[in-house]
Amino acid sequence: MGVLVTVWDLVQLWCLLVYNYILGIISFFVPPKRKSIAGDIALVTGAGHGIGKELALELSKLGAILVVWDVHKENNAKTAQEIKAAGGKAYAYVCDITNSTSIAEVAKKVRQDVGEVTLLVNNAGILNGGPFMELTEPDIRRTFEVNTLSHFWMMKEFLPAMIKQNRGHILNVISMAAYTGAVMMSDYCASKHAALGLFKTVRMELNQAGHRNIHMTALCPMFVDTGLVKKFTLKHGRVLTPNEVALAGLDGMLRNYELVSVPSWIVYVTKYLDGILPRKAAEALRSRSGIKVYSQYNKQD
Repeated sequence: MGVLVTVWDLVQLWCLLVYNYILGIISFFVPPKRKSIAGDIALVTGAGHGIGKELALELSKLGAILVVWDVHKENNAKTAQEIKAAGGKAYAYVCDITNSTSIAEVAKKVRQDVGEVTLLVNNAGILNGGPFMELTEPDIRRTFEVNTLSHFWMMKEFLPAMIKQNRGHILNVISMAAYTGAVMMSDYCASKHAALGLFKTVRMELNQAGHRNIHMTALCPMFVDTGLVKKFTLKHGRVLTPNEVALAGLDGMLRNYELVSVPSWIVYVTKYLDGILPRKAAEALRSRSGIKVYSQYNKQD
């Protein structure tokens, strides 16, 4: 009897794998329709510049009510002003997203002023740039607080209402650094690996709990010109703009995609390098990619 149960489980698993592969192939050629977010309340962290600002502007164009958070008051206010000037609705708040108490306090104001957040965009991030042995403890801790721990605190704050309402979407801006390593970016890569692991786990827990109407999307771009890196060079390819990354991430969110890489093919190449090629061959390819980040600790650079 036990053998029959095991065989039946394997048959079910195989059928499930084939079914999902077929769905994946179909969705590749026939993408799902974009959903409407008109009237949704969207909260974007790190909205004062870069990808966060572009996401806020584009979300507003689609009819969402924007709640923009940033630690820099002036930049954040400018984003809100641009949204309003274009005919949208925006509410700006200064918040330290590395502090769960600060998040709770500002979230309370948001609920009073605007309402419950239905679209959460965890975008804020930092990058130090420097050799592993020269990274300072405060810099390492700050990187993880902003890039990883803030995702914990933000989702813990806003997920309960989404679960109660049985609707919502979380877009976590991560990075292709979550899939690999990069010289001069040890703390950044580690923080993004952790952020991706958190994303996958929370998504799995929501699915297993039956919360099918709460969706999650991970946005993983390659090098983007956001000002995080003070000095870098790129011989091959090009640096992405915040707007094109925002548009790609927004399109994926509207189609309920779980992963959006920019460019779209890069995630497959990265997995190929680490999963199939010998380590030395993969490292040789990376070293010739032309990407060079200069250390912030070297005053001669």
